[in-house]
Amino acid sequence: MKVEKSDMEFVGWRETVSLPKFKLKDLKAKIDTGAKTSALHADKIEILHVDGKKIVRFLFITDEGKHLWIKSPFIEERYIKSSNGEKSLRPVVKTEIKMGTERFEIEVTLINRDLMGFKMLIGREALNGRFLINPSKHNLLKPKKELP
Repeated sequence: MKVEKSDMEFVGWRETVSLPKFKLKDLKAKIDTGAKTSALHADKIEILHVDGKKIVRFLFITDEGKHLWIKSPFIEERYIKSSNGEKSLRPVVKTEIKMGTERFEIEVTLINRDLMGFKMLIGREALNGRFLINPSKHNLLKPKKELP
């Protein structure tokens, strides 16, 4: 659901988000309007056939070193051009993201982001019509402290 511009929250150039269906909380994510689709770090990506349906299974290693195996329905494979201009074929999954008080579905490509500073990149498809961006700030979606 899109909101009126006056009701949109601002996000900074990086934010902390959660992916509830993947049981991933407090992910440090980079906001990237140059990227169309969001991307999530994944190791050992496998496309499996289960009960006649394709699923993707991948390993996510948290910043604390915890190893989580995640399964998700497979949407498709898509060629994505990286920031260095190289194209790679990546699996696409759909999941729910929680950004501040907003929860909504997004498409995410899976790729090894070990050499990147953030395990998640949030592209413009996820942001469009939902958030305004202030690139000079960060972590604008942190819960505001309650007054006594």
